[in-house]
Amino acid sequence: MKPMALYLHIPFCRRKCSYCDFCSFPGHEEDFLPYLDALKREFRQSWNPEWEIASLYIGGGTPTVLSPSALVDLVQTLKSAAPIRLGAEVTIEANPGTVRAEGLAQLLAAGVNRLSIGAQSGQDRLLQVLGRIHTAAEVEATVAAARREGFTNISLDLIYGLPGESLADWEQTLAWATALQPDHLSCYGLQVEAGTPLFGMVRDGTAHLPEEDEASAMFLANTQFLPTAGYQQYEISNFARLPSADQDRSDDYRCRHNLTYWGSGDYLGLGLAACSTVADRRWTNVATLTAYFQALAGGTAPTAEVETLTPRQCMAEMLMLGFRLRTGPDPAAFRARWGMTIDEALGGRVEPLLAGGFLHKAADTYRLTTQGMLVSNAVLTRLLAPLL
Repeated sequence: MKPMALYLHIPFCRRKCSYCDFCSFPGHEEDFLPYLDALKREFRQSWNPEWEIASLYIGGGTPTVLSPSALVDLVQTLKSAAPIRLGAEVTIEANPGTVRAEGLAQLLAAGVNRLSIGAQSGQDRLLQVLGRIHTAAEVEATVAAARREGFTNISLDLIYGLPGESLADWEQTLAWATALQPDHLSCYGLQVEAGTPLFGMVRDGTAHLPEEDEASAMFLANTQFLPTAGYQQYEISNFARLPSADQDRSDDYRCRHNLTYWGSGDYLGLGLAACSTVADRRWTNVATLTAYFQALAGGTAPTAEVETLTPRQCMAEMLMLGFRLRTGPDPAAFRARWGMTIDEALGGRVEPLLAGGFLHKAADTYRLTTQGMLVSNAVLTRLLAPLL
């Protein structure tokens, strides 16, 4: 059967964070159960019986604003309606302040085996700037409760480059996070998006972002400190705990679902504003509850946009996503799909980037150096723009 990475979007949250431009909104408790019913309907309508679930990721929003019983029912519905690969990674995003020990136990018993916790910072004053509903102490309590209930794969999301944050602040957050001994860390640079409250605060001068050099130093701190704490960088923003000596695989704690994205694999996204890519076809769902409910009630797909990717677009995207990985694009997979080497696809454009220290040649592929990761958008534009 064909493996499929399945993403479910839960657009609800308790309070909208100041930096968030995702499709999510607070409140709407009256829509929780109707939305889950619609989500199950979309699954039945979209799922191909020749597929099997290779990974399942429930994200948001904040999925854990839903009751544990509702989430358990959702997972069990999927597992009863479609084959799921033995040992499949099943992730749910959780925010501290929205989960309790008994709920975590129910999720684990239902087959959720990976917990992704939105920690964001280890300092309460910075959490307040972001509009988060939790404290650093609540992050600690959530991690401890998840361990007690039996979760063996816990990831923390962190954001650096926050208004009023110094390099010393970020280094303190990294030390705090690693002391909690998660299995995985995602460390993202803050993106200030137009239309968010934080954008207005920065524009009006009531919030001050770190200078570019200091934000770069925070990224470098990730690459320098986290390996010494036992975390291996495998993607620009993602670090996985090194396996113990008695483990067979070196990638136990890498996020397998996200590796599907970075490896240009097929994925199906269900729910409000979710995106899917299968072969060369990409589509995105509508972004309002009214349109979503109406489409599914009428027996039609809740699709807003559909695109057929050209071969050159697919090739450029495979390279772009592959360059996010520490190992670079997979040369064997690239040749198998396109009948040429990565060198043949990129031509002489790699030479000045190698000479400048932005790329490193590794066997039959290339990977971004740490310096290249700092300016990855510029490097990838130079490499891939001629393909588009």
